[in-house]
Amino acid sequence: MTEPERLEGVPGRYWHRLDDGRIQCDVCPRYCRLNEGQRGLCFVRGRQDDRIVLTTYGRSSGFCVDPIEKKPLNHYLPGTPVLSFGTAGCNLTCKFCQN
Repeated sequence: MTEPERLEGVPGRYWHRLDDGRIQCDVCPRYCRLNEGQRGLCFVRGRQDDRIVLTTYGRSSGFCVDPIEKKPLNHYLPGTPVLSFGTAGCNLTCKFCQN
């Protein structure tokens, strides 16, 4: 049997322990049930040392300055730039996704 992956991250909230020893993440409706060293479907939250850790906390996967018209707040200060950033991870599993 192989040793579980060692996950580094910041302790997270919104989880609880199940009767079978796994930990259930309660952030999204997928309710991932994790054994030691496993990550959730989003790949952002994982189980380490009997708790949930956030593996992408403080780590951005991309920064971009876009025109504000590209964003949902396009009527706020038209013609100005806006900073966009995000982290890795998603729980949607869209077949058409290019990210």
